[in-house]
Amino acid sequence: MIKLLLTLLTFVTFSACAEELTLTFIRSPLGIDWKTPYTMAISTVANSTVPMKQRAFSISHLFVNLKCESQNYERLTGMTSTTNEDRDLLFKEGFGYGIIFHTYPGKLERDVDVARDLEDYKGSRRVARMRLKISESTCARLKNYLNEYEARGFGALYSGLQARPRKGEGAGCSAFGMSFLELAGLMRPDWKKEWMNHIHVPKRFVGGPLTGKFVRIREILASPFALWNPKREHIYLEAWNPEKMWKWTRQVWADVRFGRRNKGEIDWEISNVGKTREIYADVSDVPTPTDPIWQY
Repeated sequence: MIKLLLTLLTFVTFSACAEELTLTFIRSPLGIDWKTPYTMAISTVANSTVPMKQRAFSISHLFVNLKCESQNYERLTGMTSTTNEDRDLLFKEGFGYGIIFHTYPGKLERDVDVARDLEDYKGSRRVARMRLKISESTCARLKNYLNEYEARGFGALYSGLQARPRKGEGAGCSAFGMSFLELAGLMRPDWKKEWMNHIHVPKRFVGGPLTGKFVRIREILASPFALWNPKREHIYLEAWNPEKMWKWTRQVWADVRFGRRNKGEIDWEISNVGKTREIYADVSDVPTPTDPIWQY
């Protein structure tokens, strides 16, 4: 219990007085390989079989911490599913890659549960963190978004990789986290380029309601030379990838550490706890966007 309280205090006391948005990226145990349909499937299966005493985060994860000190507000959360339905859909219902477009029962995680998970991974190389000091008005906008997101019931929708949370479609953990950067006016084109996967999912591998097909996982595993091919019948997908965010954060940390950052880039500060890398920047001078929070 003492360790858990200390973990919560770590987030509460980032600085003496600040409004902050923090994104924590957790890599899967072995890494997910997005090169081809086959490598993605085989690496996902491999990660799911790694024995872990704590929560495994077998397909990686992203947590959001929002601290609005001026409003005495603090929230540590993330999007997650509440069932193991994906296993049944994959092995019994023949969804194949249809599972990445499916919407599952979900929830916004509680502060205490996230803190417990992060305590289990304190100092782990699998964790990287981005902290951003933001303005009071931006923090208030993000607070309103998070409260409304929950009040409108979107936290109950753990949606496919294509879901757009501001359109009321629910979200996976990564799209949920990225919506905070977008709403804060902080999303940069280079970040979007670095952190997203663009793939053309072969329709022959997509089962379930989208195609009406029954696709066995062995059909994918028996196709090692299949590609994300735009010239064949496919479903186009743009998906945020928290493992790319994790890798990018560690690279920024190393570049700052060894003086390799280019002029004109964000002035990052760095720190670490064990093998966990953390980057910090003051972006409180970025104007608060005025566009509508919701886009539906």
